Amino acid sequence: MILDRTPFYAESGGQNADAGVIEFDGGSAEVLDVQRPLKGLVVHQIRVVDGELTLDADVRAKVDPEWRLGARQAHSGTHVVHAALRQVLGPTALQSGSYNRPGYLRLDFAWKGGLSQQERHDIEDVSNLAVRRDLPVTATYMPLPEARAAGAIALFGETYNPEKVRVVRIGPGQWSIELCGGTHVESSSQIGPLVVTGESSVGSSSAGSRR
Repeated sequence: MILDRTPFYAESGGQNADAGVIEFDGGSAEVLDVQRPLKGLVVHQIRVVDGELTLDADVRAKVDPEWRLGARQAHSGTHVVHAALRQVLGPTALQSGSYNRPGYLRLDFAWKGGLSQQERHDIEDVSNLAVRRDLPVTATYMPLPEARAAGAIALFGETYNPEKVRVVRIGPGQWSIELCGGTHVESSSQIGPLVVTGESSVGSSSAGSRR
């Protein structure tokens, strides 16, 4: 299904798509997935639960609020863990990928080897300290050169619009400032506790990627 406008977040930047329903006269459909196959085009994969859906029908698209809250927590949590990782290991420990959904996040990063037990413990401690401090989470739009000058991390190279990018900042200064189009909480305490449950290598060499 393609709508003229939608409140649903399409899977992007490691964040899973929103869940919810689309209601229409005499029925409803469950939203199974939301993707952007082309720039500017949002496609909803749906399963009609009741009624018969017709072309050009008036519909009401409703995001599941609990799903969205969980997705916001996980995505902001990814930013916090990334900042903690860089604080513990140094600025060269940069995110190379991620995946987050309600209740779960995974951060991929390039590093020279496995983390020690102390390093994992420190990353978890720094992350949860940021949560407890209830740091503000803000999103602003600005030109790409201005964002880079402010210290924003741009993880996806040349994919950004140089005229306007979205900058998500957690806390003061440059502790966590990244270009990001995902959904986020309003303050870090809303993320909840963060626990490092495991680490593994996805590279073939000692300088390969970790997760």
